Amino acid sequence: MMKAEYIGKVKDKNGYAVHLFYKYREHEYMITDEHNGYSEPMWVKHKAEQDRIDKEIEDSMKPQKEYKYEDSAEYGFNLFWDYVEG
Repeated sequence: MMKAEYIGKVKDKNGYAVHLFYKYREHEYMITDEHNGYSEPMWVKHKAEQDRIDKEIEDSMKPQKEYKYEDSAEYGFNLFWDYVEG
């Protein structure tokens, strides 16, 4: 697994939460450390964001499905109106 690169942080006005910014595989993400003792551990938040980015990259590499008119909403509406108008 690749490591994320730390970019920076921003504190909330109340000082309880810190928003941390990272770069992973050329995509940026943010996680929040609430400092409340009840939220998910930071490693879980990192893993969730990195898994989301990995899936996004994987999906973008898949070949796009060829467009077919029969799969479009317009085709479905036309079928519906043809049925209704009879």
